Amino acid sequence: MSTANDMEKYFKYERDCLDSANSNIAHGALTNSKRVSSYVEGIYPTHLESGVQEYAIDVSGRKYVDFIGGLGTNLFGYTNPNIKDALIRAVNKGLTLSLGSTSEVKFAEMFKAKFPHCQKIRILKSGSEGCSAAVRIARTYTGRDLILSEGYHGWHDCFTSLTPPAKGVPGHDYIEPFTFENLERLNPAAVIIEPVILEWSQGRRDHIERLRLACDRLGVVLIFDETITAYRFPECSVSRYWGIEPDICIQGKALANGMPLSVVGGKAEIMDSDYFVSSTFAGERLSLESGIACVNLISNDYHPRFVWEGGREFMDRMNRVLNPLIYLEGYPARGAFKGSTQVKSLFFQEMTKCGYLFHPSTWFYNKHLHQHLHDVVDLASKIRTKILGGEVSLEGKPFQLAIKKDEYK
Repeated sequence: MSTANDMEKYFKYERDCLDSANSNIAHGALTNSKRVSSYVEGIYPTHLESGVQEYAIDVSGRKYVDFIGGLGTNLFGYTNPNIKDALIRAVNKGLTLSLGSTSEVKFAEMFKAKFPHCQKIRILKSGSEGCSAAVRIARTYTGRDLILSEGYHGWHDCFTSLTPPAKGVPGHDYIEPFTFENLERLNPAAVIIEPVILEWSQGRRDHIERLRLACDRLGVVLIFDETITAYRFPECSVSRYWGIEPDICIQGKALANGMPLSVVGGKAEIMDSDYFVSSTFAGERLSLESGIACVNLISNDYHPRFVWEGGREFMDRMNRVLNPLIYLEGYPARGAFKGSTQVKSLFFQEMTKCGYLFHPSTWFYNKHLHQHLHDVVDLASKIRTKILGGEVSLEGKPFQLAIKKDEYK
């Protein structure tokens, strides 16, 4: 049982950690959505010491059931034994070698077997890198400059220029928002789009099919940004699930379960065009060996159908108990809480106090979280009753999203 002394030590350690972060790290955090202000400040832990499977552990040793999932990277468990063994093997074989490694060849073969529409691939480290590489490849292949973009595709200048206020970014003469009118009128090199953000309705599918046909007719490269949806949709991607093949596809996030790995893949003639994309650390073996282990896992015990079965039940049951306060919108592996900021902040506060971490804008489901289904739904129902009865009030500051679109890549 924690004593007052223990709690004082914990709060001092956390305060010291936060003070040091604010003194030494620009903006106090390395990722926008990890800033203290992105959560209920004063209630959420500010820094974590470790993670074990579906648990995040703070500086006091308190365990939280973590529905944030490392911003979507933790699909297989924070300390999955298969992945740990793969990382140890990689360390023992040398990490970044002077020439191409057998690890990159093996990963490429296995990845292509899983995603056959990616006839050839390039390996990079992040979704932002992948998206920037994809538009460069498309420009080289078509000989055109203009890109049409829908959705969020990373922090690099090209895409950030479309997100006001776009500070520190030059004008966006070579990128415009996607509309079908712009597609017909402007003769772009490519359209880059997240085929599914949250909506995966028949209407959304029809929209993507119409876009595929229009790009074919106009000779425009169609790029799918599946950084988030890779391994989180049946058949492992939206493109395979819906049977709509892009010309180039970016995948990342969960590909190596927390190690930095992204893939840009597509038609061989496009991927072999004469562009320049190169990185010293593209072939770093820790990420590649983790990626190989994840391809094996996704084919067996962690197949996306298990995530979807569990995630669908989670969404349905949570929406029943949270009505009419807030609700979940999205697909079974990812969703967003909709409702007023004040009520969502209050709900997240009470869940955090009881040992459950949610991100204000999204959650990611995985196999390990499903064992907590009954407990989390029961707790959500009790908190809903307390909120409606006026039994709880906001003790921390309401969360503030730094930008409209979630900054995850």
